[in-house]
Amino acid sequence: YQILFKQCVGTEDVFFGMSRKDPSTACCEDMVIKIKLPETKYSDITLDIQDEVLDLRTPKKKLLLHLPYRVDSKNGKARFLSEEETLEVTLRVSRMFDFINFA
Repeated sequence: YQILFKQCVGTEDVFFGMSRKDPSTACCEDMVIKIKLPETKYSDITLDIQDEVLDLRTPKKKLLLHLPYRVDSKNGKARFLSEEETLEVTLRVSRMFDFINFA
């Protein structure tokens, strides 16, 4: 599996440096987890996401992943890319004081 981080940036961030965002994970809004699942069908996947844990089960594989940041477990997205045999899960990172960090 891979854990990647995404952040929304605009021209004011890229060209003018007007916000307090930097390339670190502390300024990222979303966490993307890509899990390679060879020889797996979409219907065989069971996925349970909680605030700090991702639990994935298939007939052949199990993954219990403790996430590096707390996430909003109610508002995530998951999609299975059958050509690449990869499950891609996108979760919104929930941090304390986000209204201060991203003001």
